Amino acid sequence: MDAIAKYWWDSSEASGQCGNMEKNLDYVEYSGWGTNLDHIPDPDMCCAFCQANPKCKSFVWVEDAGLPGNPSQCWLKGGEPVDKKPKDGVVAGIPPPRQPFQMVPQEASPDQFPVDRAGMFCFSLMLPFGYEVELLAWQYNQQVSIFACDKFAVYTNKSMEVGAGTGLYTHVVDSNLHCQVGGDSQSALNSWIFIAVWKKVLEDGYWREYPWTVKVDPDAVFLPLRARPILMQYYGEPYINNCRYGMHGPVEFFGQKAMEALNGQYQASYDGKAPKACVEKLHFGLWGEDMFMDQCLRKVLQVTDGQPPALAPELMCEAHCDCPEWIWCSGSAVSFHPFKSIASYKNCLANAFSGRENDIKGLSGPDGALQFWLKLGGLPNGADCRLSRGADGTWRYYEVTSQGNTSIGEATLKNGLGDIPEAVVRCWLVCRSGLVGL
Repeated sequence: MDAIAKYWWDSSEASGQCGNMEKNLDYVEYSGWGTNLDHIPDPDMCCAFCQANPKCKSFVWVEDAGLPGNPSQCWLKGGEPVDKKPKDGVVAGIPPPRQPFQMVPQEASPDQFPVDRAGMFCFSLMLPFGYEVELLAWQYNQQVSIFACDKFAVYTNKSMEVGAGTGLYTHVVDSNLHCQVGGDSQSALNSWIFIAVWKKVLEDGYWREYPWTVKVDPDAVFLPLRARPILMQYYGEPYINNCRYGMHGPVEFFGQKAMEALNGQYQASYDGKAPKACVEKLHFGLWGEDMFMDQCLRKVLQVTDGQPPALAPELMCEAHCDCPEWIWCSGSAVSFHPFKSIASYKNCLANAFSGRENDIKGLSGPDGALQFWLKLGGLPNGADCRLSRGADGTWRYYEVTSQGNTSIGEATLKNGLGDIPEAVVRCWLVCRSGLVGL
């Protein structure tokens, strides 16, 4: 059979992040280091994994390595090629230069995003062994992810220090943290684990101090500063759906209405250990915690009054939600998932910061809101005027009042002040002056 004829990968499908990739060539090098990654679906992802590993200098993606399921494999190599040999069904390349990791401050002042509208209590559940311990310790030392929120906590099933010498100690959950994998998506069937976690979260009471409670998986690269303008927009919502296919678990955002309803159900149960109506009315044996919480809040507790929850897919970027940018951590998403090693997590942050936070003039993402207002002379007084970019690329401008969020204009924002549309200036003038109908 003609190997070229059966070869399905088209270079036009690549993101363009990797540069030149060579079909049907194997790279030969003699560094003595290499590793294989199984079930990697395309060369672009293989390239991204190479960039994320400091030891990797080149890669070869194998279309069919004879593996069950997705048969593709990624070979990471420790040196650049000294020779290139023909080999059918492979793609080889050199990763793009690694961006230097320079921590960009993620703290927002109260004047930019008031705590009473965009404040966050963030938490992660951690297994007491394995990669999650060191990953969260690194995040804590760098003050990123949940540790850049207004308040944070780490939960596990025993009292322990998170990493060596951090001084960060866990909150204890009554669970063995063991669950099966199954269901249609072959995901963790962890509803009962998180029922125990939410019990402890509610008992601790930090959620009462902030309008938003955010659950973040340890392997989710979460950028709280990017979340704040979106949370301003959705202030007052019971919770936010982060994926067009339903709420997914890597990052979850819950408002006060949802938390109050959930707390009431725990108190209504005979032993205080579970949300009474939800465990009685839902058949969730083959569900993950994200689906359980979505169905509990929406269908049983009716916190959205029978309507779908607010949808903000820009809150999370992962393959399961049709966001291929996750592998490069490009674009304006609030979070990227999954990155399970310190090296890959750090590389994701470096890519994310180099692409946006260090390019303020482009106003190219949700936290471009801050730069927009600063360029026009400061944040508005009186009624707050905020903007956020939707998944369709359109920026929408909101007057935020105690009665809710009212859209007062939308337009497409390009690259510079000269491109700021009249609707934006109109919004700014309305908010600065307190006038309506300007």
